Amino acid sequence: MQLQYWKNNRAGLLILGGFLLAIGLLSSVIPNIDLLSPESNYVGAILTYLTYSAGSQGFLITLAFFVVITALGTANKKQLLLLMIQLGVLLVLSFAAKTAMKELTQSPRPYTEALTQLNLVDSPSRFYTLDFPTQNSIIELASEKVSHWRTIHWQGETDYSFPSGHTVFVALCLFFFGGLFVKRKQYLMLGIVFAWGLAVAYSRLWLGMHRPEDLIGSSVVVAVIATLIPAPISIPNQANRSQPN
Repeated sequence: MQLQYWKNNRAGLLILGGFLLAIGLLSSVIPNIDLLSPESNYVGAILTYLTYSAGSQGFLITLAFFVVITALGTANKKQLLLLMIQLGVLLVLSFAAKTAMKELTQSPRPYTEALTQLNLVDSPSRFYTLDFPTQNSIIELASEKVSHWRTIHWQGETDYSFPSGHTVFVALCLFFFGGLFVKRKQYLMLGIVFAWGLAVAYSRLWLGMHRPEDLIGSSVVVAVIATLIPAPISIPNQANRSQPN
C-alpha cells in the first residue's frame, strides 16, 4: 500500500522537477531586469494580473477552476473527497512552511535594492527596520521614477522575499493538479497549468518581488512536503467492483 502511495505521487514530483529546470533555464536566458526602467502599460497589466492569479487577489478563483476540472473527471465521490483532503493538507502545510521560512531567513526583496539605488534608504536591511507607513511613504516617493505597475505590488508586500508565496501556490498546483492531468491523459490541461506557472514565476521576477532562488526554494518546499503526504489510493468505481477477478 505504501509503495502505491509513492507511485501515485511520482507524476507530480516529476512535473515539479521539470518546473525547477524551466525556472533555471528562464533565469539564465532572460536579460537582467532593470526595475528602474520605464515599462509599457500593456506588459505591466498582463504581468500584474498573472501575479494576482496566484496571490491573495485571485488564488481562490484559480484554485476553484482547477478543482472543478478535477471534480468533472472524478466519478467516485469518495475518491474526490480523499483528493480534496490531500489538497487541503498540502495547502496548509506549504503556506505554514513558507511563513516560517520567511521569518527565519529574513531575505530582503529585490526592490529594496532599487530603493537603495534611488537613495531612499541606506540599505535593503534598513528598509525592514522602518514601520509600515514609512515603508509605504518611501515606495510612494520611488513611484516618481519606477513604473506604477511595480510599486503597487511593492506597497502591498513589504515582508521578506524567501521563499515566494505565489510560487508555493504555483508549485502546489503543478504537483497536485498537474500530476492528476498526467494520470488522466489531459495533456492540454497539463500544458495550461505549466505555462501559467512559468508565467507567474516570471511576473514575480519582473515586478522585483523575488529572485530565481526564491522561486526554486518555493518549489523545493512543496516537493519536500509532497513526499511526506501520501496520495490517495485510486478507488475502483462500482462497475469495476462488480467484475469477477
